[in-house]
Amino acid sequence: MQSFLWRLADSTVETQFIFTFFHLLLAGLTLLVLLHHRRATLAEAIRSPHRLLPLGFLLFVLHFALRTVYFGTGFFFRTAFQWTTLESLSHGLRTCGVLVVVSAYLLELETQNKEETRLARWLLRGCIPVACLALLGMLISSPWLGSGRHADSVVMLTTDLLALFALVLGIRAVRRDETEGQRATLIALALLGGSLFLHSASTFLPLQTGTIPWNADQHLVSISFFAFAWAAGERSRHLLDRVFVRLNLTFIVLASLIMLITASMEKAQYLLSAQQRSMNLAEFLRGHVLYYADRREGLEQIFQHPEVMRRVVVEFGTLPELREINVYFEGMCASFRYTEDWEIKEEIGPVNGRNPPAPGGELASTFQMIQLPIQGGTGRDDRVEFLGTMDYLNAYIGKYIVVIYALFTVTVGLATGVIGIIVTDTDRQLQRQYAELRQTQQQLGQTAKLASVGQLAGGMAHEINNPITSILSMATYLADGKSAEALDPRQLKSLHLIVQQAQRVSKIVGNLLVFARQSHLELSRVDVGELLETAVSLVEYRLNDGPIRLQREADADLPTILGDASRLTEVFINLLNNAIDAMPGGGLLIVRACSNPEPGGGVRVEVADTGCGISAELLPRIFDPFFTTKEPGRGTGLGLSVSHGIVKDHGGQIWAESSSGNGTRLVVTLPREVS
Repeated sequence: MQSFLWRLADSTVETQFIFTFFHLLLAGLTLLVLLHHRRATLAEAIRSPHRLLPLGFLLFVLHFALRTVYFGTGFFFRTAFQWTTLESLSHGLRTCGVLVVVSAYLLELETQNKEETRLARWLLRGCIPVACLALLGMLISSPWLGSGRHADSVVMLTTDLLALFALVLGIRAVRRDETEGQRATLIALALLGGSLFLHSASTFLPLQTGTIPWNADQHLVSISFFAFAWAAGERSRHLLDRVFVRLNLTFIVLASLIMLITASMEKAQYLLSAQQRSMNLAEFLRGHVLYYADRREGLEQIFQHPEVMRRVVVEFGTLPELREINVYFEGMCASFRYTEDWEIKEEIGPVNGRNPPAPGGELASTFQMIQLPIQGGTGRDDRVEFLGTMDYLNAYIGKYIVVIYALFTVTVGLATGVIGIIVTDTDRQLQRQYAELRQTQQQLGQTAKLASVGQLAGGMAHEINNPITSILSMATYLADGKSAEALDPRQLKSLHLIVQQAQRVSKIVGNLLVFARQSHLELSRVDVGELLETAVSLVEYRLNDGPIRLQREADADLPTILGDASRLTEVFINLLNNAIDAMPGGGLLIVRACSNPEPGGGVRVEVADTGCGISAELLPRIFDPFFTTKEPGRGTGLGLSVSHGIVKDHGGQIWAESSSGNGTRLVVTLPREVS
């Protein structure tokens, strides 16, 4: 009897089914993540996996699906297809998958050169001869053309060498890639190459090596596609994809390990039970053979005794898994087989001339129940041997596998749903915080820009203010004094124009000083609601009998703040005038005031219009000095700049929300106290 640990690595039908199903799930998981990642990245216009990469893993999925169906039908339904024919098709799918995946890695590198592009195209063209070789292998291994196993092995060896060459190219290309998951991809490609090398080398290994190469091959493939799935998750920028990959990898590995351990434990327990139940019959036959051999009787005479034949026939009915009884003694063999037609066939003859049982192929489900040596005969290999069928055990283990995967599927579905909700909410919060951080960064940049411009404007205002004051004083004296009588009307008109323009320059200089925060604030307790009423009354003449409707929304219990009433009124007048100018064809003007819900409290004022709006390109510039979207002569571009300076002097904030054609909303927040 084999040990339990050895049965975990035995290449029986249920073990091969579990391994191939495990590989199918890993390849399918990788394909799903790649498709989702590609769809998401195409929508976000960022780098996405090459379109050939999902195609390559689709070929891997088909390869493992074909093997899973073959071993699954043999395990669950005890039927098998012609594997040598299907093996050639399966091997061709795997080789084409390797060529397509490596080509995708070569083509998606940003630093690719003409040589890599040419190699990728040659690898893609290599799929055509591989498909032809797979078809040739299917024809060679076809039962209608006789046995062509040697030629079939040559075909597989050729395609394995081509795939190994492609994997070497893929490893060289991925080493230069610096994307997420690069290390996992390197591990996956290297281990897949090791698997192909073992598969090729197994053709030349002696049969005595047993299941060691097969186990090494299966474990290399398992780790390789585990790394592929991990790399696919790492390449995604979405947190949900990474959690989904890690959760499902944990589920797949745990479920497969539990299935493998459960199947091995049940098999070991069943075989031990079968050995114990068949012990009495084996001891009975050995004892009777030795007893009648002492009386000079051969195997033919021994099994002609009624008690011996009766016991053999009865035990075939008592042990349902028993299929064959073989007794080897003194160069003779007595064989009793229980056929599918419920008959017992007897065959007694020399060991050398005995017809061996028909081979059951890779899915043969027979096992040795017991083997007892017969000591006392002339032959060294004299023994009693029982062979049984695994049909009953496979059906029992199959139920366990279905139950295990059903429970794990329900569990992982619930866990994925709950964790998905949590991760999705966290992802949304992170994206919202990232957007707020970008907005804050833009505001800080705008503030820094305005601060530097303000310093420049303050210096310029001081330099311009002195000569303008002198020009205005002299022009006013000449225009209004006694010397004006000596001037003709044309000169007097020009002098008044000089006074008017000097006053305009003086006003602009004053606004520059306000923008540069170099003016003095006269602080007092003010009611923002009253200031808004004052500002509305000052611009109300522009609304009377006009196409613009005014809508006021103000809380009754607005908190009082510390501020400069005249300066804040100027801010509100500027905002109202800009909103009215933005609606030459009429619209709705909304003035809203409420308590500020943000930390620090204070007041929040909004002035919104339904006018033409501001485009996204111009919106960041509206607070720049002398920037205006109005027609020439209708504005200096200092209104919002001055308003920005006044609000900042009060420790508040001012920003705009607008888009072209959808109106504009200016928001002002003022704290209770000025720091």
